[in-house]
Amino acid sequence: MAARKSREPDPPEQLRELQRSLSSGVKRGYVFRGEERYFREEALAHVRAAAVAEGVEICAHDGEVSSKDFHLSTLIDDLSGGGLFAARRLILIRNAGAHLKKVATKSSPLARAIAAFVSSPENAGVVCLSEPSIRADHETVKTIKKVGGAVLSLRKLWDSPPPWNPDPRQAEVCRWALARAHELGVRLNPEAAVYICAATSGDLFAIDDELERLRSAPAGELRAIVEWNAAAAPWTVAEHLAAGDLRCALAGIETLFRGGFQEKSGRRLLDSTALATMLSASLQRSVRQGLHLTQSMAGGASEQDALEKAGVRGAPTTVKAILARAQRRSPEGWAALLEATADLERRAKFGAGVAANDFVVFALRWAVEPALARR
Repeated sequence: MAARKSREPDPPEQLRELQRSLSSGVKRGYVFRGEERYFREEALAHVRAAAVAEGVEICAHDGEVSSKDFHLSTLIDDLSGGGLFAARRLILIRNAGAHLKKVATKSSPLARAIAAFVSSPENAGVVCLSEPSIRADHETVKTIKKVGGAVLSLRKLWDSPPPWNPDPRQAEVCRWALARAHELGVRLNPEAAVYICAATSGDLFAIDDELERLRSAPAGELRAIVEWNAAAAPWTVAEHLAAGDLRCALAGIETLFRGGFQEKSGRRLLDSTALATMLSASLQRSVRQGLHLTQSMAGGASEQDALEKAGVRGAPTTVKAILARAQRRSPEGWAALLEATADLERRAKFGAGVAANDFVVFALRWAVEPALARR
Protein backbone atom coordinates (compact mmCIF):
# COMPACT_ATOMS: atom_id res chain seq x y z
CA MET A 1 0.00 0.00 0.00
CA ALA A 2 1.33 3.42 -0.95
CA ALA A 3 2.27 5.70 1.91
CA ARG A 4 -0.31 8.37 2.65
CA LYS A 5 0.77 11.78 1.43
CA SER A 6 1.54 14.05 4.36
CA ARG A 7 -0.75 17.03 4.85
CA GLU A 8 0.67 20.32 3.66
CA PRO A 9 0.87 22.85 6.50
CA ASP A 10 -1.74 25.59 6.29
CA PRO A 11 -0.53 29.04 5.11
CA PRO A 12 -0.23 30.69 8.56
CA GLU A 13 1.88 27.73 9.72
CA GLN A 14 4.13 28.05 6.67
CA LEU A 15 4.60 31.76 7.38
CA ARG A 16 5.56 31.07 10.97
CA GLU A 17 8.16 28.57 9.76
CA LEU A 18 9.46 31.17 7.29
CA GLN A 19 9.93 33.67 10.11
CA ARG A 20 11.78 31.08 12.18
CA SER A 21 14.13 30.25 9.32
CA LEU A 22 14.84 33.93 8.57
CA SER A 23 16.18 34.38 12.08
CA SER A 24 19.18 32.37 10.84
CA GLY A 25 19.59 34.48 7.71
CA VAL A 26 18.06 34.72 4.25
CA LYS A 27 18.41 31.84 1.81
CA ARG A 28 19.46 32.10 -1.84
CA GLY A 29 15.94 31.88 -3.16
CA TYR A 30 12.23 31.90 -2.30
CA VAL A 31 9.07 31.10 -4.24
CA PHE A 32 5.71 32.15 -2.88
CA ARG A 33 2.96 30.51 -4.91
CA GLY A 34 -0.79 30.20 -4.41
CA GLU A 35 -3.85 32.41 -4.83
CA GLU A 36 -3.87 34.24 -1.48
CA ARG A 37 -2.14 37.55 -2.19
CA TYR A 38 -2.37 38.61 1.48
CA PHE A 39 -0.11 35.74 2.52
CA ARG A 40 2.25 36.21 -0.41
CA GLU A 41 2.66 39.89 0.49
CA GLU A 42 3.25 39.00 4.13
CA ALA A 43 5.92 36.47 3.13
CA LEU A 44 7.62 39.07 0.90
CA ALA A 45 7.60 41.57 3.77
CA HIS A 46 9.31 39.06 6.10
CA VAL A 47 12.05 38.32 3.56
CA ARG A 48 12.53 41.99 2.76
CA ALA A 49 12.88 42.94 6.44
CA ALA A 50 15.43 40.18 7.02
CA ALA A 51 17.40 41.21 3.92
CA VAL A 52 17.43 44.89 4.92
CA ALA A 53 18.76 43.89 8.34
CA GLU A 54 21.65 42.18 6.55
CA GLY A 55 22.39 45.29 4.47
CA VAL A 56 21.16 43.78 1.21
CA GLU A 57 20.22 46.09 -1.68
CA ILE A 58 16.53 45.81 -2.72
CA CYS A 59 15.55 45.59 -6.39
CA ALA A 60 11.79 45.23 -6.91
CA HIS A 61 10.03 44.32 -10.16
CA ASP A 62 6.29 43.83 -10.77
CA GLY A 63 5.26 42.11 -14.00
CA GLU A 64 1.55 42.90 -13.62
CA VAL A 65 0.04 43.30 -17.08
CA SER A 66 -1.16 46.83 -16.28
CA SER A 67 2.23 47.93 -14.92
CA LYS A 68 3.98 50.41 -17.23
CA ASP A 69 7.14 50.45 -15.10
CA PHE A 70 8.04 46.79 -15.66
CA HIS A 71 10.79 46.03 -18.18
CA LEU A 72 12.01 42.47 -18.57
CA SER A 73 15.40 43.66 -19.79
CA THR A 74 15.91 45.68 -16.58
CA LEU A 75 14.99 42.68 -14.44
CA ILE A 76 17.43 40.44 -16.30
CA ASP A 77 20.11 43.14 -15.98
CA ASP A 78 19.59 43.15 -12.20
CA LEU A 79 19.94 39.37 -12.16
CA SER A 80 23.07 39.50 -14.33
CA GLY A 81 24.92 42.61 -13.15
CA GLY A 82 26.54 43.71 -9.93
CA GLY A 83 24.85 45.56 -7.10
CA LEU A 84 24.77 49.34 -7.25
CA PHE A 85 25.21 50.16 -3.57
CA ALA A 86 25.81 46.80 -1.90
CA ALA A 87 27.59 43.54 -2.65
CA ARG A 88 24.37 41.54 -2.38
CA ARG A 89 20.91 42.18 -3.81
CA LEU A 90 17.41 40.99 -3.05
CA ILE A 91 15.59 40.66 -6.37
CA LEU A 92 11.85 40.84 -5.60
CA ILE A 93 9.77 39.62 -8.55
CA ARG A 94 5.98 39.78 -8.55
CA ASN A 95 3.55 38.51 -11.20
CA ALA A 96 6.13 37.53 -13.80
CA GLY A 97 4.66 34.11 -14.62
CA ALA A 98 4.12 35.00 -18.29
CA HIS A 99 7.88 35.58 -18.62
CA LEU A 100 8.74 32.20 -17.07
CA LYS A 101 6.99 30.13 -19.74
CA LYS A 102 9.19 28.06 -22.00
CA VAL A 103 9.90 29.33 -25.50
CA ALA A 104 9.26 26.25 -27.67
CA THR A 105 11.13 23.65 -25.63
CA LYS A 106 13.75 26.00 -24.20
CA SER A 107 13.80 27.76 -20.86
CA SER A 108 12.74 31.40 -20.97
CA PRO A 109 15.43 34.11 -20.64
CA LEU A 110 14.06 35.00 -17.20
CA ALA A 111 14.16 31.39 -15.97
CA ARG A 112 17.76 31.07 -17.17
CA ALA A 113 18.74 34.35 -15.51
CA ILE A 114 17.21 33.29 -12.18
CA ALA A 115 18.96 29.90 -12.35
CA ALA A 116 22.32 31.54 -13.06
CA PHE A 117 21.85 34.07 -10.25
CA VAL A 118 20.99 31.61 -7.48
CA SER A 119 23.41 28.90 -8.68
CA SER A 120 26.46 31.16 -8.91
CA PRO A 121 29.24 30.16 -6.48
CA GLU A 122 29.54 33.84 -5.63
CA ASN A 123 26.60 34.75 -3.40
CA ALA A 124 25.30 37.82 -5.21
CA GLY A 125 22.12 37.81 -3.20
CA VAL A 126 18.59 36.46 -3.06
CA VAL A 127 15.78 35.91 -5.54
CA CYS A 128 12.25 36.14 -4.14
CA LEU A 129 9.50 35.21 -6.59
CA SER A 130 5.81 35.81 -5.84
CA GLU A 131 3.64 34.20 -8.49
CA PRO A 132 0.08 32.91 -7.86
CA SER A 133 -0.14 30.43 -10.72
CA ILE A 134 3.33 28.93 -10.96
CA ARG A 135 3.26 25.13 -10.80
CA ALA A 136 5.05 23.20 -8.07
CA ASP A 137 6.98 21.29 -10.76
CA HIS A 138 8.08 24.39 -12.69
CA GLU A 139 11.80 24.44 -13.51
CA THR A 140 12.33 27.67 -11.55
CA VAL A 141 10.70 26.14 -8.46
CA LYS A 142 12.98 23.12 -8.82
CA THR A 143 16.00 25.42 -9.19
CA ILE A 144 15.15 27.29 -5.98
CA LYS A 145 14.71 24.02 -4.11
CA LYS A 146 18.02 22.71 -5.47
CA VAL A 147 19.98 25.60 -3.95
CA GLY A 148 18.30 25.12 -0.57
CA GLY A 149 15.69 27.83 -1.02
CA ALA A 150 12.16 27.77 0.34
CA VAL A 151 8.90 27.26 -1.55
CA LEU A 152 5.63 28.23 0.16
CA SER A 153 2.20 27.25 -1.17
CA LEU A 154 -0.12 29.96 0.09
CA ARG A 155 -3.65 28.98 -0.83
CA LYS A 156 -6.81 30.83 0.11
CA LEU A 157 -8.38 29.90 3.42
CA TRP A 158 -11.67 28.01 3.39
CA ASP A 159 -14.54 30.41 4.01
CA SER A 160 -16.94 27.54 4.74
CA PRO A 161 -16.75 25.27 7.79
CA PRO A 162 -15.78 21.61 7.36
CA PRO A 163 -18.71 19.31 6.54
CA TRP A 164 -18.16 17.30 9.71
CA ASN A 165 -18.51 20.47 11.80
CA PRO A 166 -20.82 22.95 10.00
CA ASP A 167 -20.49 25.65 12.65
CA PRO A 168 -19.47 28.83 10.70
CA ARG A 169 -17.15 29.71 13.57
CA GLN A 170 -15.01 26.74 12.51
CA ALA A 171 -14.30 28.09 9.01
CA GLU A 172 -10.57 28.65 8.45
CA VAL A 173 -11.00 32.30 7.59
CA CYS A 174 -13.01 32.90 10.77
CA ARG A 175 -10.37 31.26 12.93
CA TRP A 176 -7.72 33.33 11.15
CA ALA A 177 -9.68 36.52 11.89
CA LEU A 178 -9.77 35.62 15.58
CA ALA A 179 -6.03 34.94 15.61
CA ARG A 180 -5.31 38.19 13.76
CA ALA A 181 -7.51 40.13 16.20
CA HIS A 182 -5.50 38.69 19.07
CA GLU A 183 -2.26 39.84 17.39
CA LEU A 184 -3.66 43.37 17.03
CA GLY A 185 -4.99 43.47 20.57
CA VAL A 186 -8.62 43.64 19.44
CA ARG A 187 -11.19 41.92 21.64
CA LEU A 188 -13.31 39.82 19.30
CA ASN A 189 -15.63 36.92 19.99
CA PRO A 190 -16.31 34.14 17.44
CA GLU A 191 -19.77 35.47 16.55
CA ALA A 192 -18.32 38.89 15.74
CA ALA A 193 -15.62 37.21 13.66
CA VAL A 194 -18.30 35.41 11.63
CA TYR A 195 -20.03 38.74 10.95
CA ILE A 196 -16.81 40.45 9.85
CA CYS A 197 -15.92 37.56 7.54
CA ALA A 198 -19.38 37.71 5.97
CA ALA A 199 -19.22 41.50 5.59
CA THR A 200 -15.89 41.27 3.75
CA SER A 201 -16.53 38.01 1.84
CA GLY A 202 -13.54 36.55 3.63
CA ASP A 203 -11.07 38.96 1.98
CA LEU A 204 -8.07 39.00 4.33
CA PHE A 205 -7.02 42.54 3.43
CA ALA A 206 -10.54 43.77 4.16
CA ILE A 207 -10.71 41.81 7.42
CA ASP A 208 -7.41 43.39 8.45
CA ASP A 209 -8.78 46.85 7.66
CA GLU A 210 -11.95 46.25 9.70
CA LEU A 211 -9.94 44.99 12.66
CA GLU A 212 -7.83 48.16 12.51
CA ARG A 213 -11.07 50.19 12.50
CA LEU A 214 -12.28 48.30 15.55
CA ARG A 215 -8.99 48.89 17.32
CA SER A 216 -9.09 52.64 16.81
CA ALA A 217 -12.86 53.21 17.04
CA PRO A 218 -14.60 53.98 20.32
CA ALA A 219 -16.64 51.18 21.79
CA GLY A 220 -19.93 50.74 20.00
CA GLU A 221 -22.21 48.46 18.04
CA LEU A 222 -20.17 46.19 15.77
CA ARG A 223 -22.51 46.71 12.80
CA ALA A 224 -22.15 50.48 13.11
CA ILE A 225 -18.36 50.22 12.84
CA VAL A 226 -17.79 47.40 10.35
CA GLU A 227 -18.69 48.32 6.77
CA TRP A 228 -20.68 45.73 4.85
CA ASN A 229 -18.75 45.37 1.60
CA ALA A 230 -19.23 41.75 0.63
CA ALA A 231 -18.64 40.41 -2.88
CA ALA A 232 -19.82 37.15 -4.43
CA ALA A 233 -18.68 34.66 -7.05
CA PRO A 234 -21.15 34.22 -9.94
CA TRP A 235 -20.70 30.44 -9.97
CA THR A 236 -21.56 30.19 -6.28
CA VAL A 237 -24.77 32.18 -6.79
CA ALA A 238 -25.51 29.99 -9.83
CA GLU A 239 -25.21 26.84 -7.70
CA HIS A 240 -27.80 28.20 -5.24
CA LEU A 241 -30.14 29.15 -8.09
CA ALA A 242 -29.77 25.73 -9.72
CA ALA A 243 -30.39 23.97 -6.43
CA GLY A 244 -33.54 26.01 -5.84
CA ASP A 245 -32.18 27.27 -2.51
CA LEU A 246 -34.25 30.45 -2.33
CA ARG A 247 -32.72 31.99 0.79
CA CYS A 248 -29.10 31.57 -0.34
CA ALA A 249 -29.93 32.49 -3.95
CA LEU A 250 -31.59 35.80 -3.01
CA ALA A 251 -28.77 36.70 -0.63
CA GLY A 252 -26.23 35.81 -3.30
CA ILE A 253 -27.96 37.90 -6.00
CA GLU A 254 -28.06 40.94 -3.73
CA THR A 255 -24.42 40.53 -2.73
CA LEU A 256 -23.23 40.00 -6.31
CA PHE A 257 -25.01 42.99 -7.83
CA ARG A 258 -24.27 45.33 -4.90
CA GLY A 259 -20.76 44.28 -3.98
CA GLY A 260 -19.58 42.86 -7.30
CA PHE A 261 -17.19 40.01 -7.97
CA GLN A 262 -13.62 40.09 -6.68
CA GLU A 263 -11.20 38.86 -9.33
CA LYS A 264 -7.91 37.08 -8.64
CA SER A 265 -6.04 40.34 -9.11
CA GLY A 266 -7.98 41.79 -6.16
CA ARG A 267 -10.01 44.16 -8.32
CA ARG A 268 -13.80 44.33 -7.98
CA LEU A 269 -15.90 43.79 -11.09
CA LEU A 270 -18.99 45.96 -10.61
CA ASP A 271 -20.39 46.25 -14.13
CA SER A 272 -23.93 44.85 -13.88
CA THR A 273 -24.04 43.76 -17.53
CA ALA A 274 -20.83 41.77 -17.18
CA LEU A 275 -22.02 40.27 -13.89
CA ALA A 276 -25.34 39.23 -15.45
CA THR A 277 -23.55 37.58 -18.36
CA MET A 278 -21.21 35.67 -16.05
CA LEU A 279 -24.07 34.57 -13.81
CA SER A 280 -26.20 33.43 -16.76
CA ALA A 281 -23.34 31.35 -18.21
CA SER A 282 -22.49 29.82 -14.81
CA LEU A 283 -26.15 29.02 -14.18
CA GLN A 284 -26.51 27.20 -17.47
CA ARG A 285 -23.38 25.13 -16.75
CA SER A 286 -24.73 24.12 -13.33
CA VAL A 287 -28.12 23.20 -14.78
CA ARG A 288 -26.61 21.15 -17.62
CA GLN A 289 -24.56 19.28 -15.04
CA GLY A 290 -27.65 18.52 -12.95
CA LEU A 291 -29.55 17.34 -16.03
CA HIS A 292 -26.76 15.02 -17.17
CA LEU A 293 -26.38 13.49 -13.72
CA THR A 294 -30.08 12.81 -13.18
CA GLN A 295 -30.60 11.48 -16.71
CA SER A 296 -27.69 9.06 -16.30
CA MET A 297 -28.94 7.79 -12.93
CA ALA A 298 -32.50 7.51 -14.24
CA GLY A 299 -31.10 5.34 -17.01
CA GLY A 300 -29.60 2.92 -14.50
CA ALA A 301 -26.08 4.32 -14.06
CA SER A 302 -24.50 4.25 -10.63
CA GLU A 303 -23.69 7.54 -8.92
CA GLN A 304 -19.99 7.06 -9.67
CA ASP A 305 -20.61 6.28 -13.35
CA ALA A 306 -22.95 9.27 -13.66
CA LEU A 307 -20.37 11.56 -12.10
CA GLU A 308 -17.67 10.34 -14.47
CA LYS A 309 -19.94 10.68 -17.50
CA ALA A 310 -20.83 14.25 -16.51
CA GLY A 311 -17.14 15.08 -16.02
CA VAL A 312 -17.56 15.94 -12.35
CA ARG A 313 -14.25 16.10 -10.50
CA GLY A 314 -12.96 17.64 -7.31
CA ALA A 315 -12.64 17.03 -3.60
CA PRO A 316 -15.01 14.41 -2.12
CA THR A 317 -16.99 17.11 -0.31
CA THR A 318 -17.38 19.09 -3.55
CA VAL A 319 -18.53 16.02 -5.50
CA LYS A 320 -20.96 15.12 -2.72
CA ALA A 321 -22.48 18.62 -2.80
CA ILE A 322 -22.89 18.49 -6.61
CA LEU A 323 -24.60 15.12 -6.38
CA ALA A 324 -26.93 16.31 -3.61
CA ARG A 325 -27.84 19.38 -5.67
CA ALA A 326 -28.65 17.23 -8.70
CA GLN A 327 -30.96 15.03 -6.67
CA ARG A 328 -33.15 17.99 -5.67
CA ARG A 329 -34.91 17.85 -9.05
CA SER A 330 -36.18 15.18 -11.43
CA PRO A 331 -34.69 14.87 -14.94
CA GLU A 332 -37.83 16.56 -16.26
CA GLY A 333 -37.40 19.38 -13.75
CA TRP A 334 -33.81 19.93 -14.85
CA ALA A 335 -34.82 19.90 -18.51
CA ALA A 336 -37.45 22.60 -17.91
CA LEU A 337 -34.94 24.61 -15.89
CA LEU A 338 -32.42 24.36 -18.73
CA GLU A 339 -34.91 25.96 -21.13
CA ALA A 340 -35.42 28.82 -18.69
CA THR A 341 -31.67 29.36 -18.21
CA ALA A 342 -31.09 29.29 -21.97
CA ASP A 343 -33.61 32.11 -22.31
CA LEU A 344 -31.84 34.11 -19.60
CA GLU A 345 -28.47 33.67 -21.29
CA ARG A 346 -29.85 34.73 -24.68
CA ARG A 347 -31.33 37.86 -23.14
CA ALA A 348 -28.09 38.59 -21.29
CA LYS A 349 -26.01 38.33 -24.47
CA PHE A 350 -28.22 39.51 -27.28
CA GLY A 351 -31.52 40.87 -25.97
CA ALA A 352 -32.60 43.81 -23.89
CA GLY A 353 -30.33 42.69 -21.08
CA VAL A 354 -30.82 40.97 -17.76
CA ALA A 355 -30.78 42.74 -14.40
CA ALA A 356 -30.71 41.60 -10.78
CA ASN A 357 -34.50 41.60 -10.59
CA ASP A 358 -34.69 39.07 -13.44
CA PHE A 359 -32.61 36.64 -11.38
CA VAL A 360 -34.78 37.31 -8.33
CA VAL A 361 -37.90 36.38 -10.32
CA PHE A 362 -36.06 33.31 -11.63
CA ALA A 363 -35.10 32.28 -8.07
CA LEU A 364 -38.68 32.65 -6.86
CA ARG A 365 -40.10 30.71 -9.78
CA TRP A 366 -37.66 27.81 -9.58
CA ALA A 367 -37.25 27.52 -5.81
CA VAL A 368 -37.41 24.01 -4.39
CA GLU A 369 -39.03 23.71 -0.97
CA PRO A 370 -36.80 21.60 1.33
CA ALA A 371 -39.71 19.28 2.08
CA LEU A 372 -40.25 18.68 -1.65
CA ALA A 373 -36.59 18.17 -2.57
CA ARG A 374 -35.84 14.68 -3.85
CA ARG A 375 -34.05 12.43 -1.42
